[in-house]
Amino acid sequence: MHAYSSLREVVRGAGGTLVEEHLNPEAFGSAYAVFAGRGPRFRLVWDGKERHGLLQVESAPGQWKDQGPLVRERFGGSFSEMPAFLATVERLVAGTEES
Repeated sequence: MHAYSSLREVVRGAGGTLVEEHLNPEAFGSAYAVFAGRGPRFRLVWDGKERHGLLQVESAPGQWKDQGPLVRERFGGSFSEMPAFLATVERLVAGTEES
């Protein structure tokens, strides 16, 4: 769950306010966290089996749409697509990301 926690802290560091979190260590460490910013709520979804994360924006109550790049955990703890991921997070927090 270290990779998920690292991405969650990236979102928090960019100004996202954590409002809900679901951890599922029994399912390969999959998890998601819902955040609030100046725009619609958004969430970070981590697929523990596939070792990748993505962002989703709430397009309607209970309906989520993928947003931005898929980030994959690399050997050594780094992630693919991190600059694009961070840029998407910043736009979601600011409420300027188009859904």
